Amino acid sequence: MKRLKQQLYADPIPVDLLIEIFSRLPRKSIDRFRCVSKFWGCILRRPDFTELFLTKSSTRPRLFFTVKADGKLFFYSSPQPQNPNDSSTLLATRYHASFPEYFPSDTCSTVYGLALLQHYNGKLRVICNPITGEFLTLPKLLLKNKNEVKAKGKSNHTTRERIAIISLGYDPINKQFKVLCMTSSLDERPNTYQVLTLESGKRLWRKMECKFHFSFMRNSRVGNEICINGVLYLGATIGKSSVIVCFDVRSEEFGFINLDKGMSGQYSDSYVCGHLTLFNYKGKLGIRDNTGRDEELVLWVIEDAQSHKWFKQTYKLPRLAHFRDFHFVGMTGTGEIVWSSYNIISSVYLYNLERKTFTRVNIQGFEELEERHTIHTFVDYVENLKLM
Repeated sequence: MKRLKQQLYADPIPVDLLIEIFSRLPRKSIDRFRCVSKFWGCILRRPDFTELFLTKSSTRPRLFFTVKADGKLFFYSSPQPQNPNDSSTLLATRYHASFPEYFPSDTCSTVYGLALLQHYNGKLRVICNPITGEFLTLPKLLLKNKNEVKAKGKSNHTTRERIAIISLGYDPINKQFKVLCMTSSLDERPNTYQVLTLESGKRLWRKMECKFHFSFMRNSRVGNEICINGVLYLGATIGKSSVIVCFDVRSEEFGFINLDKGMSGQYSDSYVCGHLTLFNYKGKLGIRDNTGRDEELVLWVIEDAQSHKWFKQTYKLPRLAHFRDFHFVGMTGTGEIVWSSYNIISSVYLYNLERKTFTRVNIQGFEELEERHTIHTFVDYVENLKLM
């Protein structure tokens, strides 16, 4: 009998094989298998499994949705359309995270599976991982807010600082997430720049230097930010001209790219805010020019950042493609341009640049919400099991 037991337990499934099998499973299955045994739970929390799962997840990106409804913020995701047609239907599933559902956030950005939530009053900036349910509030920044006093106790000058931008970036070489913060003073003194690395242990802000002066202003022509291949791109202004500021997440160095003269928002004193939208064009920085006619899709792609050289592409859209009630989301890795609604969402619209086909894909899964207010859609979202 003893020999029989030895034979039964002598050759368990190798850990490497278990990791390979688990990495191919969906996130919900991973959650269940963590509860099977301490042994499995330990395997599913190993760094090598987390990295392998992220690699597999990158090959099957998803659409990610943030939904403000009933005073709460919800996270959903669905498979990203692959070769869709007009009869395609996708199911958006909700992330039942353990962190508080309500965040008074005004903006959300996603980078490699993590999300940065911000509130414009400066009181809340949270990094969260929807798949694991973890969240952390960023350490408080010390801002200058003091009076320089003259003789006889009279105030001569007030130095006040405000947070201009806080952005999340990812370094794919060192596999590090970093948060960039720029503060500006109300008396036009030089900006200050700080960076925070999201790693275990005590998290501290570190000051940096920038060799040129730029401002992050609400009248900038560029209305968003994006991280591509370890570089964080931000809309900003230098003098009266709008530019794209580039922050290398690994080296922590700044640069900038001038906009093309043909872009509608080259100068900060022309047009209204946010006419240019940054997006990932097959691994390159792309800009969608929002001021074109309804039947046109105008895209700019950077060819050479050093020489500030851009390439313009113009596409004629079908007459049925009226996007006044929809916003430009970005481009999927397979080359589809995506639009979605800010409000009630039952579908997304895709335009394939190569085939020049326009497709509507139905989205199900939001029926559980009785009242829907604001929805933001993100493309190429990857599920990351990284623990913070």
